[in-house]
Amino acid sequence: MARSILNGKDQLHAAVGRFAAGFFASLGRPRIERVFARELASRIPLPFDAQLTAAARGLQIAGIYTCLVNGHPLADCACLRDVLTTEGKERLHQLVRGATGDWQNLPYGVGGGVAM
Repeated sequence: MARSILNGKDQLHAAVGRFAAGFFASLGRPRIERVFARELASRIPLPFDAQLTAAARGLQIAGIYTCLVNGHPLADCACLRDVLTTEGKERLHQLVRGATGDWQNLPYGVGGGVAM
């Protein structure tokens, strides 16, 4: 689910870029301007990018946690593999540290009272 959210965000950025290129094409602008417009528009942050990324990363961290508490081998954890493949080891450490801090601030019982 997390990967679908992140892929959807990428597809939305690509669509914005295609729209910008099409707009420039309708104005009769040269190809180089259309390519530049597509690249620029596809890289501009959208208002909800941070929320989508945070939701996806939260799902991935929850998935890793679920694998851990259920005793599943981490080598088989799809969420862990995805984060390591796309983000790298250091980013995984940052996500886990952030999630640990967030979960410690939950009311007792909501997070299961589990300390990490």
